[in-house]
Amino acid sequence: MTKQEIIEKTNAFLVEEYEKDPALLAPEARFREDLDLNSLDYMDLMVTVKRVFGVMPAPAEMNLVVTLGDFYNFIERKLSELPPSNE
Repeated sequence: MTKQEIIEKTNAFLVEEYEKDPALLAPEARFREDLDLNSLDYMDLMVTVKRVFGVMPAPAEMNLVVTLGDFYNFIERKLSELPPSNE
């Protein structure tokens, strides 16, 4: 999956499931301050990441994600750590 696909999928679920304004979805947007995500949202976000990307971040890993750009990079790194599929 390309970085652009990660960005598009992430932004899509933030708009659809978390009702975030697309205009706020810039790489420098901070999850807590700019996107107004709280700790309960973070737990939901981990489940959404598992459903959309097939990886389950640990809560400690998510604590290191501050901006949306951090999140894109985090997902890209997690996906690169997966074993190759046989498709």
